[in-house]
Amino acid sequence: MSFSKAAFLAAFLAAAPAAGAVDFRDESIYLVLTDRYADGDPANNDVFGDEYRPGDLRYYQGGDFKGLMENLDHIRKMGFSAVWITPPVMQPPGRYVNSSKTYDAAGYHGYWAWDFSRIDPHLESKGASYRDLIKALHSKDMKLIQDIVLNHAHGGDADPSVKWYAERGLARGLGRSYDYFDDRQKWFNHAGPVIADLLDFNDQNPEVLKWFTDIYRGYQAMGVDAFRVDTLVWMNNDFWKDFARAMHASKKDFFMFGEAWTNDDFVMLSSYTRLSPGSPMNSAMSVLDMPLSSMGTWGPMEKVFKGGDYSEADALFSHDGLYRDPTYLVTFLDNHDKPRFNGVEGDGTPATLAQYFDALDFYFTVRGIPCVYYGTEGRMAGGNDPDNRRMLGADGIKRSESDPVFFRLTKLNAVRKSAAPLRRGKQTRLSSARDQYAFRRDYFRETAAVFLNKADAAAPMNAEGLPDGRYRELYTGVKVRVKSGKLSAEVPAHGLRVFVKGRVKGKPWLLAGGEEVPE
Repeated sequence: MSFSKAAFLAAFLAAAPAAGAVDFRDESIYLVLTDRYADGDPANNDVFGDEYRPGDLRYYQGGDFKGLMENLDHIRKMGFSAVWITPPVMQPPGRYVNSSKTYDAAGYHGYWAWDFSRIDPHLESKGASYRDLIKALHSKDMKLIQDIVLNHAHGGDADPSVKWYAERGLARGLGRSYDYFDDRQKWFNHAGPVIADLLDFNDQNPEVLKWFTDIYRGYQAMGVDAFRVDTLVWMNNDFWKDFARAMHASKKDFFMFGEAWTNDDFVMLSSYTRLSPGSPMNSAMSVLDMPLSSMGTWGPMEKVFKGGDYSEADALFSHDGLYRDPTYLVTFLDNHDKPRFNGVEGDGTPATLAQYFDALDFYFTVRGIPCVYYGTEGRMAGGNDPDNRRMLGADGIKRSESDPVFFRLTKLNAVRKSAAPLRRGKQTRLSSARDQYAFRRDYFRETAAVFLNKADAAAPMNAEGLPDGRYRELYTGVKVRVKSGKLSAEVPAHGLRVFVKGRVKGKPWLLAGGEEVPE
């Protein structure tokens, strides 16, 4: 599928206004690397003849929109309400080999744009276009998050054996092309620094910003509900401020969150949330909470859930005041850039079922919008890129539906959705020990008190200073009364208890939580 600028703008002008205010804090996100999810149409696997190599994870493996559409119920069954897909735009037409012949791969992941306003042909098929995918998600009351790239196109250091060698410097979009090696329009950054050999765009040229604004307005008009923005640090803050302003002006209640690689520079990371005043839904953007991640070998929280001390969480949360609103941060266990939480020996470390429970209990109750990487529900293993991007497939999806983590995710999504404080509430620490952690979340006059226990034995936990009144515990359904602000509970091994004073929607305590741990 391809779009001219006129078609993009026509779709934008014809787009219906939002039915009502949207708050993305009410969502939970499932991240899909589309090529690695499910192969619904084998006919689109090897479009150019040299880019599809089953088993070689540097090349296309066959996942597509049809495969994703056929398995939306799997995602919805776990309770996820938004699907983040890696960039769907057209990639280089075939295999890539660099000039030194030390690296070869294909653009299966979507981050090597060849044409920003065309959809990659490996992803679409009859009845499963990008528009069809968006409609299918919306029909199930789910949202689509499109991963977008503005700082670079594909790699230009191609070996002459590459089929598209003669066009290796061209970046395309809206029917126009720009040549890195004949850059009369100053479209690219030639001074550096750049990411690898990727064609780096010039953030000082206002025409580049306008070009991208027109491109991504078109995707908004198609029905995309949010953008995840790649590589923030490679463009200046004024560029992002102007881009965000344009996106919010064209679509109300539109969520954007960006990626900035750091696990300890809170000033830099938080600066993107303060590019402009107002709610993150209609002003500037939020960010991925990299420092709170458990990515193998890199995420600070990994060591907490693999035998460490919850004091690390206190240290991370102590920087929350730097963000415009930390409840809009997108939190995650792991993703497609580092070893999975369930790493492999020498490339991360394996994770036990209990460690998965502990980590997910944490991410679904602390402030922020939880995001889960595809395959987590079946404890998919994986080391560094590309091993962390294994094919899940129909068989893997089916197997995962009997995994205790699948049931735990279903339970946690239900718990989170049942109470507004767990989605939108300000977080305050109650107590912390090596294996126990307690905090409260307050939203207007509603309160949630959360007790987490990652020890191998049940633990008594206490809280003080809570509002008096009746509370419902969301995991078991029991009712308690808080007097003089005090609440006590025994929390099971590798378990949680969530006590809520306020409105509770649904009955999450009726769902199984995968508690049985296999020998």
